[in-house]
Amino acid sequence: MSKLELLGVDWRFESSLDGHVRLPAPQQMTMPLHQQIPEMTVVGHNTATIRESLLEEAFALGEKFITASKEHYDPGIIGPFCLQTCIDKDMNYSIYDVAPRVGGGTNVHMSMGHPYGNSTWRIPMSSGRRIAMELRNAVEQDRLDEVLT
Repeated sequence: MSKLELLGVDWRFESSLDGHVRLPAPQQMTMPLHQQIPEMTVVGHNTATIRESLLEEAFALGEKFITASKEHYDPGIIGPFCLQTCIDKDMNYSIYDVAPRVGGGTNVHMSMGHPYGNSTWRIPMSSGRRIAMELRNAVEQDRLDEVLT
């Protein structure tokens, strides 16, 4: 009940952006003017894992978010959250949004679990299953008030 877990990572499909990058350059050049600049509208998610060398910083960012949430909002974040990030060519993270909830990309993991959660728990571990486990443990230990606000 008191540790940071990484359950999963996903990447977003961005409307016309993902289609544009798959077109040969000569075809991109012939697109109508109003379609030459790709749109960045999220239209889907897919499961992913990240390079092992990037995991330590992912955990450090998660810990920083937890610490900041405790400083600003009592009792701090006590459930799932999603740090929405980009990673640049030099392998530096940029957080562009925080979802203090189950993130939208978790839908791709519902029946098969998240890659990291599956490895940690050795069973298919979706966000919903992980939350249910935490609630069940809290009830059994008479600590429900610690995981609910």
